[in-house]
Order: sequence, then structure tokens, then C-alpha cells
Amino acid sequence: MLPLALCLAVAAAPRCSEAQLQDVPQSNTRTSQTPAQSRDTLYARAAALLTARKLPEARQIAEDLQDRNPDDVQVLTLLARIHLAWPVVGRFEAESLLRRAAKLAPGDPEPLYYLGLVGQALGSDDGEHIARNGFVPVLTMNPDYRDTWNRWTTLYRSSGERRAAIAALEHHSGSWDADYWRGLLLVEQERYDDAELVLGDVIQRRPDDPGPWAWLARSRFAAGREVEASDAYDHAIRNAARDTGAVLWRQIRGIASEKERRDWIATPPEQRAAFYRRFWAGRNPDLTALVNPRLAEHFKRLAQARQYYQLLHPASRYFHSRIFRALAGGVGPMPGGLEGAEARAVNAQCNAHLIGARDTALLAGLRPRLADESDTLQNLEDGLDDRGRIFLRHGAPTYRVAGSLGDETWCYINPDGSVLRVSFVRHTGGYGVSGDMVVTPLVSGEAESAALLLSTDESSLPNTLGFTFWPAAFRAADRWRTELMILPDSLAAIATLLNSEGEEVARDTATGRPLHLVAQPGEYLLLLNGRIGTQRGRYRTSIFLPDYGVDAPAVSSMLLASGTLPPDRDTLANAAPHGLVLPASEPLRVYAELYNMGRRDSVSRYVAEYRFERMDGLILRRGKQRTTTVSFPREVRFTPRIVESLTIDPGRLPPGRYRLILEVNDEIRGQRASSALIEFRLR
Repeated sequence: MLPLALCLAVAAAPRCSEAQLQDVPQSNTRTSQTPAQSRDTLYARAAALLTARKLPEARQIAEDLQDRNPDDVQVLTLLARIHLAWPVVGRFEAESLLRRAAKLAPGDPEPLYYLGLVGQALGSDDGEHIARNGFVPVLTMNPDYRDTWNRWTTLYRSSGERRAAIAALEHHSGSWDADYWRGLLLVEQERYDDAELVLGDVIQRRPDDPGPWAWLARSRFAAGREVEASDAYDHAIRNAARDTGAVLWRQIRGIASEKERRDWIATPPEQRAAFYRRFWAGRNPDLTALVNPRLAEHFKRLAQARQYYQLLHPASRYFHSRIFRALAGGVGPMPGGLEGAEARAVNAQCNAHLIGARDTALLAGLRPRLADESDTLQNLEDGLDDRGRIFLRHGAPTYRVAGSLGDETWCYINPDGSVLRVSFVRHTGGYGVSGDMVVTPLVSGEAESAALLLSTDESSLPNTLGFTFWPAAFRAADRWRTELMILPDSLAAIATLLNSEGEEVARDTATGRPLHLVAQPGEYLLLLNGRIGTQRGRYRTSIFLPDYGVDAPAVSSMLLASGTLPPDRDTLANAAPHGLVLPASEPLRVYAELYNMGRRDSVSRYVAEYRFERMDGLILRRGKQRTTTVSFPREVRFTPRIVESLTIDPGRLPPGRYRLILEVNDEIRGQRASSALIEFRLR
């Protein structure tokens, strides 16, 4: 017989005898307690030891209780939990105990819930099957039991699994949670009309909850009802501060950049609505559309990705074990061989032209690392394999070759003719080619392409027009606002300004003339679309509008034009050169405006200094940065807006690239002010 100390300490020790148990201090209470009281005391002691992770001691007491009453469901469940907490070896014993407990107490959800946990701990497809057999009956009994629903959603679910969960939730029709979750599954089943009815009823009961509105929008977008979907999505965003389940974020995180992920975490709930508006505004490819085409396209892609590229094995050790990923990725071909996949990738009818540092390992004959922790986390977040993640960001590839069930190569051909190419191999099943599709660079250029495809996203509307524009800021007519002039080199253009709340504050459309946007000083998101013939282009950037209403000298932006033009803002703006390229053979007109200048006897006195810095590469390489300075003392009649202008005769500046800045010294107020820099080219 083992000594008592050894009996309690060894993980797989035999059960201790009744004589040994008499030496356990806690058991002395039996002499003064009834059997029921003794059972409850020992049960509580074992549960406390389990919580304290003192597993051998907890197991000894639980096994003693089981010996006394083999059909005690609570004890069987507790003993199963102890085995589940035991490293690896106890999980199948836990499954057996929990199945027995579930049979003895068919209406008790607790044994089935822990059976689900056993399945999740076991992992793999078999573990998922066990987990499903635990969680689905719990949903039938009580859908709000602990975190059963959230755990069930982490499992693979095909149409059959969703039907089983829908049936379980239908037993609780009238429960808000059960009806809401049923609505989500109906959307995933593409039963959009049924989902509309269920979600509509849920919304009536909680109209300010953004979750049902977001899912209703997803359903309508997938069904092609874009205007109604956009209205539902606007409702969801207006209530984003109440989105405690992060439903809105989970719908879009699959296309978010790393910066946007960090920004979302740092954004307090009351500012989330603005975050979502700016998130989608920056991706809008058509500023004239009634509904943002990229928003509608995202939800259609999401439905297709879930249908064709769903993660088949989310419980695979590949997605939960860094060591397993290292073995699966490794260096060199895996057992079972990638040689066939490599041959098919080499023969694919597109070339990956983008080569970068990530391809160094491949060029050296080594297999690049396939995925890191953040990559696999994103697979699990959205339930998509790597093909689905890229499809969600960029849509269907221009060219696709699938030489077998185990590997594919995709190519995206950009409007400029460049190619982004990526190959996938089934790696998550372990050795050999099996499991889910994982990005696996097979030829030079694919590693860099894959990194770009997994960090960016694009609308399917082509961005084929490369154009330049020239922003210039001036005081608006009402003094307290700023007028931003956009001078694009496209034939037709449209621009909008969005404030920090993601709301549009200014818009203008023009053909053959500058755009005029008037707003309060501050930082904005500028959305600009240009068009020449059938070609369309877009540009998105942050822009700051200076405050010219303050009580200090200020200089506006500068306008440049060629020829003998009068110093008039609109005249020079309409004559603005494309790309700020001007002929050296004609006079160069520079125009700016001065605000808040000092005055004495209704006269302003200042010195205007223009500095033309030569930016040509040859001069910079020789260490010479040639600067031409032109300075003039001015004495003019005071007005709130003083025009400052200069004409440079041909030949005074040789052809080349220049950077120009205007600095003004107000001699009356003793203050200086400078314009923003502007770069141009004379040729």
C-alpha cells in the first residue's frame, strides 16, 4: 500500500484506502456531521482545491465521494473537471464521466457544458464533434447558460450544424438572445427573408441595440437590397457607442489595416461612430453614388468568402500551437512533398514581379515562415482560410490555377500591369498536404505579394487614372472660415471634406476649373476623384486648413501661372498648370494673400522675401543647394486682404525643379509670417 503523502502527490496514483483517508485532516469532521453534511463539506473542499489548482488533493477527495455514491451527478462532473484540468492525460476520462453524468441528469446543462469544454481541449475534428455534442444540447435547454453560445460559434459550422443550432434556439422563441442568435444563423444560411422577419422583431424590442441593425444590414447587402441595407447600417453606426459586443468591428476587421486595428482599440465608445464613418469614407470609390459601393461590395464578398473559403478545421493545432506551426511550416519541403505544388506554381501563366526582403529565404532555397500569431488569430476571428482573407480584401483574382485539391496559385493584375501573385497549400492538417489553405510562397516574389495582399484592400471599381492636384488655402469671404482650392489636372473632378466625426462638411464638383471647399479651420479627410474620358482615379489624404482669422500676420498658400496675367486669385487658379510644370520661356507669376497685417495711418509696411531653392538631383549630389532670393520692401494701403504678387521674367530662373517659400516681415507690428512650401518645375 502506498503511503498517504505519495498517494496524494502522484498524478496517476491509485485510489487511497479508507484507512489512509482517516489520516486526512478534513475527514475528521465526519464524526460530528451527517452523511449529507459530510458529502457537502468534502465536495466544497474538492472544488476549492480544484480552483487552487491542487489537482492531486482534489482528485483524491472526489474519487472517495464517487466511491460512496457512483451516481452522484455533481461529483461525477466535479471529478471530470479535475481530469480536464489534468495535463493532457485526463481528457478522455473526463469525457467518459461527463457522458455518464449527462445520462443520469438529462435536464442538467452543466455536464454537457463541460463536455463541450473537453472537446475544445482535445482539439482537431474529433474534439469539435465532442464539443458540438455538448454545446448544442445546452442551447436546447438554456441558450444563456454561461458562454455556451460564444463557444459554439468558434466551431466549424456547415449548413447542417447551423440547422441544428437554429432548431435548438427555436425552443426559446421570445427570448431576445435566442431570437437574435437565430437571426444571425439565418443570415449565414442565406435565408434572408426569414432573417429579415426575426431581426426586425428583435429590433422592435431593442431599437437602440446596434447588433441586430448591423446584421440586418449584412443580410440586405448580401441580398442586393443596397439602399435599405445602407439605411440599416446607418442606424447601427448611430448607436455604435452601445455596441458592447463589438459587432460592427467584427464585421469589418477582416479588411482593417494594422493601424486601423490599433486606432479602434484606442477609440473610446463615444467616438466609435466617427471611426466607422471615416473607415468607410476613405474606401468609397465613387463619391457620386447613393450608396458607398465599397461598403456594399464588402458584405457581398463576406457572404461569398463564408461560402467558399470557410475555415474547415478551426480546432486544428496549427491555429493554437506556435510549436505546431513551426513544424508545419519549417524549412524546406514538408514530408509528402511540395514539389508538385512548386511545379504547378512555376508553370502558372503569370509572373510575380514584386520582389522584396521577404523573398530572401526563398531565393536562398529555404522555406519562408508561413504565419505568425497575428495571422492565425485573424483566421480564427473571421473563420476564413488565407484564401478567404485575401478574397475579402481584394475580391476574386484575375487569374487562378488549382492544380490539385491541395494547392492553388492566384494572380491579381493591376491596372498598371504589375502582378501580385500568391500561392496556397493545405498545411494545417500536419504532415503531408492536408488541412486548410495557408499562404505558402513557392516562387520568387510571392512572399512580398502575399504581405501586400494581406495588409491592403481594394474596390473592384478600377482605379486606372493617375493624376496630380495642387491644394491652396485662402481666407474665405466671411474671414472665420478657410477656402481650400483644389487644382487637379483631370478634366472632371469631385471632392469632399470630412470632419473628425466622419461627416461631410463641404463638397464641390467641377469640369475644367478648380474645386472650392469652404470649412472651419482644422484637420479633415479629403476625398478626391478625377476623371478623363473612361479613366477614373481617386486619392484620399488628411489635410489641414489653417486659421487665417487669428490676430497675427498670416500668409496664404501661393498660386503659380505662366504669362502676363493680372494678380487675381480666380484668374491664376483657372490658369494653373498641370502638375505644376511651367515653361521657362514665359514669365512666371506668383500670387499670395496677406492677412492681419499691421497698419499706421491706413498704410501697411512690410518686406516680402521670395526664396527659390533649386532641387535638381545633380546639384544636391554635389552638395550645392542653389538658392535665389528676391526681396522687396512694400508700402501699400491697408486692407484686410493684401495681395502680394511677383513676376519673374524669362531667363531669371534656369530650367529645373524648385521649392519656393514666401516670408513676410511686418515692419509695423514687428512680426514675421511664412507661406507653405510649394514645389514646381520649369522646363
